[in-house]
Amino acid sequence: MFLENKKIALAVTGSIAAYKAAEIVSLMVKEGAQVRVLMTPEAARFISPLTLKTLSRNPVISDLWSEDEGWVPGHIDVAGWADLFLVAPATAHMIACFANGLAPEVISCTYLATRAPVVIAPAMNCNMLDHPATQENLDRLRSRGNIIVEPAAGMLACGYEGRGKLAAPGEILEHVVNIIG
Repeated sequence: MFLENKKIALAVTGSIAAYKAAEIVSLMVKEGAQVRVLMTPEAARFISPLTLKTLSRNPVISDLWSEDEGWVPGHIDVAGWADLFLVAPATAHMIACFANGLAPEVISCTYLATRAPVVIAPAMNCNMLDHPATQENLDRLRSRGNIIVEPAAGMLACGYEGRGKLAAPGEILEHVVNIIG
């Protein structure tokens, strides 16, 4: 198992590709990883937190203000715990938050607090991905040492054809293994 005893925080944001997080969690757990999932409320509209809780065997953190986690805020706990912080799928909004140091919710707060390597797998409409603001934000994140898993091209859920599909879960797993496996 390539990820035996590795601790991975998976952040799931509000993209239609959020359903693929289930396979990503399953693949990492099969490789021996401990996985803790964070998700935005928008992501929970696409995939149930219960699904990710069951597959990861850990509670899902979705509320910055939850008092269920004990005395240490959940985002600080996960940020220090993780050997790697994976964001899949990453929306244009979340990428902009990361690039500009904004922390309005649990995922971006965790991103700012972690010292673990960060892997970001974007998924969005091709025009959103190609917009100069998004490209500048991705370049800024790369320059800070974040690993970007390039999105695939094809028919997008929105009906457009182009680059913007979440990379295949197996490809995302390869990046994770190459960094910490």
